[in-house]
Amino acid sequence: MLLSELLNLTLPTASNPQIKGLALDSRKVLSGDLFFACQGTQIHGERYIDAALKKGAIAVLKEAPTTHFEMLAGKIPCFAQPTLSQQVGNIAARFYGYPSHHQRVIGVTGTNGKTSVTYAIAHLLHTENKPCGLLGTLGYGIYGQLQPASHTTPDAIQLQALLAQFSTQQVDNVVMEVSSHALAQDRVQGIQFETAVLTNLSRDHLDYHHTMTQYGDAKRRLFTWPHLKTAIINQEDTFGQRLIKTLPETVTPLTYSLSDKTADVYAQIQAYHTHGCSLKIQSRWGEGYTDSPWFGEFNVSNLLAALAVLLNMGLPLSQLLSQVNSLPTVPGRMERLGQPEQPTVLIDYAHTPDALEKVLLTLRQHLKATGKGFNEKGDKNHTVSPLLWCVFGCGGDRDRGKRRLMGEVAQHHADRIIITDDNPRHEASQTIIDDILEGCPAPTAVIPEREHAIRHALQHASVNDIVLIAGKGHEDYQEIGDQRFPFSDRALALQITKEIRSSG
Repeated sequence: MLLSELLNLTLPTASNPQIKGLALDSRKVLSGDLFFACQGTQIHGERYIDAALKKGAIAVLKEAPTTHFEMLAGKIPCFAQPTLSQQVGNIAARFYGYPSHHQRVIGVTGTNGKTSVTYAIAHLLHTENKPCGLLGTLGYGIYGQLQPASHTTPDAIQLQALLAQFSTQQVDNVVMEVSSHALAQDRVQGIQFETAVLTNLSRDHLDYHHTMTQYGDAKRRLFTWPHLKTAIINQEDTFGQRLIKTLPETVTPLTYSLSDKTADVYAQIQAYHTHGCSLKIQSRWGEGYTDSPWFGEFNVSNLLAALAVLLNMGLPLSQLLSQVNSLPTVPGRMERLGQPEQPTVLIDYAHTPDALEKVLLTLRQHLKATGKGFNEKGDKNHTVSPLLWCVFGCGGDRDRGKRRLMGEVAQHHADRIIITDDNPRHEASQTIIDDILEGCPAPTAVIPEREHAIRHALQHASVNDIVLIAGKGHEDYQEIGDQRFPFSDRALALQITKEIRSSG
């Protein structure tokens, strides 16, 4: 595509090269690319123009206070314009032929639950003949064939490239997580969303957004998107209740709830059991019964969000309910591990006060209902009350204010608490732990090394206990300083439980 076509400008031949690709990162530039030098949160991309030219960039777009043109060394055209960061998505969409205009794109946003909702939608929508695209924390690609993700939502150029790739793979349905960062940074500009979903809004990312108002405003942008048709909203969420009242007239609201029978999709939890829970679903599309393999009220809420999306797309309720009981566990989301005659271990990504509280309340509710963990072979003669363990930490270089709150949640809802490292990044481990201790002054133990903390909990927990390892979920690394070291809560827990079993 000629640069003039891409920018919708009239250019002289000498300044109008054929653009073969787009790049935001100078390290990824290929010969023939257009390089975008945008203002970053810390560094301006202008610093990397020379590096991009050496890699073969044949034109440059530069973010600057005023619009102007200059010719760089080697007769490379460079166009400067204000607010370039906000335009990258639309330019990339034009370059790739506006792929989302030929797809049904579902965007899911919210503090917690995005991954589970998108995963459920993709699983229930995907068939061999009609594959579903999935973009989110767990990876990018066709459902079941995901490639590792660097961000919850890709950058604007990568996002359009992925949507274009889906088009070549005959993928008509795409579901994606839309983070508040992506909305605030205009990464999803150029995408035509058909449906937007709100799971909930609670404290997170205030290191970036500074206030809950600004955080909510970022989320709200998705629901005023051009050409948006439907908004699926959690009726139990306070922000969601306000959002419904401010939707554009062109957007149809649909609600889901566990407490309000007037919602468009409502669920009554009829029983909890070791394999999930039994549900009665009532909706404007009919009613029926199903067994969900996912644990917790919050996961039932996530399931309802997915059902609302799919029912609105025309899928029969009876078909969906028959598929629900085969939903796979979402990696790192209430993922249950454990061996017979060992405590139940659950890996969860909960890294906000609200998420941690919901997980602990769910596990406490199960303990009260069954008197033991999820292990059906638990010790029925065990006379000591089962305990709920919580192993967690908080990430460095992130919202410090939530650390005390997470400590308070653990102190209030768990019987045994092990405070440890999460991803310290560039902060001192002890600084983060001290912040948590302000809300949790009496933990069972403080063990900074995460491996040792998990090992301590699993070695000391009894067979009927539940051990929650929270914060990192599916992650297979630990960030310390500028490095990512291999580390998986799941793999480590499996290894330790295997060691305990073989030694016992």
